[in-house]
Amino acid sequence: MASSSSGNAIPAPDAVRFLVSSLADESAMVREASMSSLKDIALLNPLLVLDCCSTVSRGGRRRFGNMAGVFQVMAIAIRVLDKREADPPDMAKLAKLATAEMISSKELYADWQRAASGVLVAIGSQLPDLMMEELFPHISGQNSALPAMVQVLADFASADALQFTPRLKGVLSRVLPILGNVRDIHRPIFANAFKCWCQACWQYGVDFPLLSLLDSDVMSLLNSAFELLFRVWATSRDLKVRTSTVEALGQMVGLITRTQLKSALPRLIPTILELYKKDLSIAFVATCSLHNLLNACLLSESGPPLLDFEDLTVVLSTLLPVVCINNDRKDGSDFSLGLKTYNEVQHCFLTVGLVYPEDLFGFLLNKCRLKEEPLTFGALCVLKHLLPSKRPSLVEAVNSLLDEQSLAVRKALSELIVVMASHCYLAGPFGELFVEYLVRHCAISDLGRNDLESSKETFRSTGTYYVLPYRRYEVKIGVVYPTELQAICEKGLLLVTITIPEMEHILWPFLLKMIVPQAYTGAVATVCRCISELCRHRSSNSNSMLTECKARADIPNPEELFARLVVLLHDPLAREQQPTQILTIPKMKAYVSDTEDLKEDPSYQETWDDMIINFLAESLDVIQDADWVISLGNAFAKQYELYKPEDEHVALLHRCLGMLLQKVDDRAYVCDKIDWMYKQANIAYPTNRLGLAKAMGLVAASHLDTVLEKLKEILNNVGQSIFQRFLSFLSDRAKMDDSDDIHAALALMYGYAARYAPSTVIEARIDALVGTNMLSRLLHVRHPIAKQAVITAIDLLVTRVGHLKSRNRRYADMDPNLNTARIVYRVTALILVPERSTFKVLLSLMLRKAGYASSSVEHLHTQALALSACTTLVSVEPKLTIETRDHVMKATLGFFALPNDPADVINPLVDNLITLLCAILLTRMICLAKLRLAISKVWLK
Repeated sequence: MASSSSGNAIPAPDAVRFLVSSLADESAMVREASMSSLKDIALLNPLLVLDCCSTVSRGGRRRFGNMAGVFQVMAIAIRVLDKREADPPDMAKLAKLATAEMISSKELYADWQRAASGVLVAIGSQLPDLMMEELFPHISGQNSALPAMVQVLADFASADALQFTPRLKGVLSRVLPILGNVRDIHRPIFANAFKCWCQACWQYGVDFPLLSLLDSDVMSLLNSAFELLFRVWATSRDLKVRTSTVEALGQMVGLITRTQLKSALPRLIPTILELYKKDLSIAFVATCSLHNLLNACLLSESGPPLLDFEDLTVVLSTLLPVVCINNDRKDGSDFSLGLKTYNEVQHCFLTVGLVYPEDLFGFLLNKCRLKEEPLTFGALCVLKHLLPSKRPSLVEAVNSLLDEQSLAVRKALSELIVVMASHCYLAGPFGELFVEYLVRHCAISDLGRNDLESSKETFRSTGTYYVLPYRRYEVKIGVVYPTELQAICEKGLLLVTITIPEMEHILWPFLLKMIVPQAYTGAVATVCRCISELCRHRSSNSNSMLTECKARADIPNPEELFARLVVLLHDPLAREQQPTQILTIPKMKAYVSDTEDLKEDPSYQETWDDMIINFLAESLDVIQDADWVISLGNAFAKQYELYKPEDEHVALLHRCLGMLLQKVDDRAYVCDKIDWMYKQANIAYPTNRLGLAKAMGLVAASHLDTVLEKLKEILNNVGQSIFQRFLSFLSDRAKMDDSDDIHAALALMYGYAARYAPSTVIEARIDALVGTNMLSRLLHVRHPIAKQAVITAIDLLVTRVGHLKSRNRRYADMDPNLNTARIVYRVTALILVPERSTFKVLLSLMLRKAGYASSSVEHLHTQALALSACTTLVSVEPKLTIETRDHVMKATLGFFALPNDPADVINPLVDNLITLLCAILLTRMICLAKLRLAISKVWLK
């Protein structure tokens, strides 16, 4: 190696010796760093590394504390040696060194022993005969290192099958004579060795003719070993011995003679089947061996099958429940092992199906008809992979399982239906029924998922086992999550739509039927995506698609579809990005496309609902068809039965119907629909209540008189005096809550009616909006949410009044001949004068501590709204008196001692407080300016 130019460089051999000596350092970090460096150097200069390691290892592990690390470095260096560099004498010395270490102790599986085995295997890859000559003298019945030597041969066979297989005869001739004397504790090592040796033979046969090596002597040795393992070791009481032996026999069955295999089958098959227990790893071993056995018995080129189908029924019945073996965790080695076991089971059925396809198909259908969960699930999974040519009996069997409640069976059935679609099984009368099955399971509701999750917990804790038909051993059935079933159906339905052209005439227009019914609400996003794909594929035949829709009487009309989809737009965060699947409007899709960004905006829901209402309004303006609008209104009215009262979609439905009624001229129709709207509204839910109020406001934009009549009717029917409310509080708080809900809804409806009503119309109806008794009857609600609704209504009314004021520039002069000015003055005076307690109520809400059925957070929110309403009142004429202003200032003092948390409630409250104080100062300055102007006018005169 070239020296460094610095003059102080350490010579390469000394540096490597230092690294090798550092392998025994007390620090684990130093040992790991030295090991890493030596491995890298070994790739560049293996001879130098081997020389240094040989020097250190002469005294064995008694002189050097980390022989395992030295052997690992040596193994790497030997493997990368060029054939010309592998000097036989040097390799022989290293082999003797490794062998000496292995035979110096009876210990098995020590780290240094495994590392020494790695050195011997590496030498074998370079000089196999030399390695064999070193090992063979130690393979005798009296040698304590015998198991270690056999393990080296097994490792060598796994590492280099091409060099081991030609030497199999020599290995068997030395191992077989001592095989009968092997103790039980060592039998798993020998069985594993036979497995590795047979696997090496199969690997060798991939590239070279295997028969040339399997002469009569080798076959005789293999048959003798097979007989001993099969008749003695496979019947051991030790489960580990039995398992390893069955694993070895599974590799040997393809190498022994057919005569010997046939005679062994009556006992070999039960021996394998006995291993099917709850342990997943043992089931995998048994299934692999069974797969190899079936291949040897049924697919041999040397003769006919050795087993009839009747002989296989017990095997197949045992394998079906094994399909169910699963693990709750979807990561880690357990899941990987479960998947491998599942694949091996499928390989077993595939092997049988290649020889007995008709018998296997009938067998699987019969298991489906039994409706025993493990057997049905297993049969469906197998049918999915072995789907035969089209047979009506399969369709009938699947149809009989559509009502199964087991999630595992539903999952397997859904997967089978998707596969059947690709084989044109769905072209018959059952096609739409099977598609509906997929859609139904795409629509598993959140509530349904929660219910099933809770039942799953019980299922998991108690455990579900199936007794195998052979003996009384049990296999645990894995858990299927509802979300798994839903995801499979969604992906399957999309796959069927996109990749199978033959399904188009089944899916269209049938999928349109899946949009309106309540049972399929959760599947609308997937259904809409499928419909979009169908329309994209058949864009050139749009006329024929419309014709197909009109030809079927069971397809919803366009108004019903439009109404349903508009309301379902409500939740922009719905799963599967439902709004983007429904919409085709770029601006609206862009707003909801990034859900994470959307969550950053606290008012995103209000903004989104407003966009939907504007979209509906523009659509109705474009249509200009009175009959169609009436039909759409009827469709919206029918939508109420699709949602539960607490569903927030109902609030948007109210507003949609309100916007539609705004466009209708038929007063009788409007009256009928607002009556229906109020009957369907559950005003106990604040969101529903607010949606109803906004809807009434939208209707009031064109039909104010009709709305006010309805509100007056409601008010007259539920009005109570303060004394009556006090009695209800003492007798029945629930009745008081109902009354609060109604009064809160009324307040909001009056407020939004004032907000949306045209300015030219509202002036003549101000008495109906803020009559002498209306406000006073709504001010004494007790529930905090109801208080917030009343405060919001007051704010809306006064804001609307302020808007009327701004329409008249000469309002400051209070000309009595101006209608707007008189109205503004009258309304604000009505709210502010002592006889009308609105302002006092707001002040009391600002001062009051949290009370009836409220949390402190709710009370803080109520106070924030009260501050906002006071700001509006302060900003209109007539101005506050000094006394009232002092009351307001006093009411605000307590807010300066509020804590900082919760920030989402405190911050808006402080903002409203600052706005109120600024408004008071501003109005005071305006008053002083007016006074100064008046004085100056008098002085000038």
